[in-house]
Amino acid sequence: MENHKTDRIYFGRRGGFTNIPEEYVLFEKGQVCKMQNDSLLRIQKIGSKQIKTIDSLLTGMNFKELILNDPGNITYFIKVVKQDYENELMWSDAVSDDTVSVLYKTLLSTIKQ
Repeated sequence: MENHKTDRIYFGRRGGFTNIPEEYVLFEKGQVCKMQNDSLLRIQKIGSKQIKTIDSLLTGMNFKELILNDPGNITYFIKVVKQDYENELMWSDAVSDDTVSVLYKTLLSTIKQ
């Protein structure tokens, strides 16, 4: 997890009334961690089928080229860090992009136990 050369996906939300961020990171081998106070708390490991689903969503929507920077009171985000690119999308409840919503919900499903 300390290897910064591994592919990873950060996702979650920030802002709102409490302004307490909910941030997670999914590593390429399927390890899902919650980010707390500059440290990582392991939540679980997902299977290769779920990893392939997420990868196909990223590829299908051409995540590498997407631009979405519309923060709001509660800002949702997905940041993909791969060896050949890095891209971050930020949006609020006012923005509706079905492909991004599907990807976000799929990522959220990795933290459900």
